[in-house]
Amino acid sequence: MNDLSSPAPRLAELRAELDAIDDQIHDLLMQRAKVVENVASQGGKKGTKIRPGREAIILRRLLDRHQGSWPAQAIVRIWREMFGAALIIEGGQTMAVCDGEGGEARLALAREHFGPLTSVRRHHNPSQTLADLTREGGAQLAVLPPLGEGEDAQGGWWRMLAPTSPALYIIAKIPFWTRRAEGLPVGEAYVVATVPPDASGADLGLMTLLFSGEPSRARMMEHVTNAGFEPTALWVKRLPGDAGLLALVEVKNLIAPEDPRLSAIAGLDMPARVVGGYALPLNETA
Repeated sequence: MNDLSSPAPRLAELRAELDAIDDQIHDLLMQRAKVVENVASQGGKKGTKIRPGREAIILRRLLDRHQGSWPAQAIVRIWREMFGAALIIEGGQTMAVCDGEGGEARLALAREHFGPLTSVRRHHNPSQTLADLTREGGAQLAVLPPLGEGEDAQGGWWRMLAPTSPALYIIAKIPFWTRRAEGLPVGEAYVVATVPPDASGADLGLMTLLFSGEPSRARMMEHVTNAGFEPTALWVKRLPGDAGLLALVEVKNLIAPEDPRLSAIAGLDMPARVVGGYALPLNETA
């Protein structure tokens, strides 16, 4: 004779409750897929389909409302898989990943962020990786090393964002969840595409500036500040033949190409050029 006070009946009830919840979650996933299909059929996205700003808005909103013992980082992981699945429904995408130094960790970061089902092409250096974006049948995303300066062959790839056809933009920085748990890939990478970044409400913008002469870093930052921007970081490359100093400047908020402040930056040999920006990763402050 069964003891009704034993935990077995209650455990069975809880498992049945979990099964019912799983069915509800699955129903909602299938419902979400139908909405994504409708977006695709209506031509909602053209070309490169990812919208890192929109994804950041969704994740921040969910984390703001999140309660209980379910790990917040698991929420990020679940929705990142959903974003990747949605892209597959919309036709899929290919990412070009720069190997070289730190290539394996960079590939792991890309897989973590865009999902393990996203097609990958690996390239030896940044030049080959960026070229994959502009050739016929090329990748839609390029994943590149952290920004550097001087003669840094890997991190100095931002100099290649000079006027190209089509234009190339930095659109994201990964990982979006920067608090790394044991077992997660470490490091950081930047994502480049042929579409400009979309705003998330908490962003950093990037522009390249060619300064005449040899102004100090402090002077360059002063020129940017005087024009009305709030600079947060600076990378510099001396051009051959005393052609000036090329600077990549990071500022608070995305920059519109027609922003009148761009023409107010003093000391330039040519107009400032907007080269993208990205949603501020979680756990970071500008």
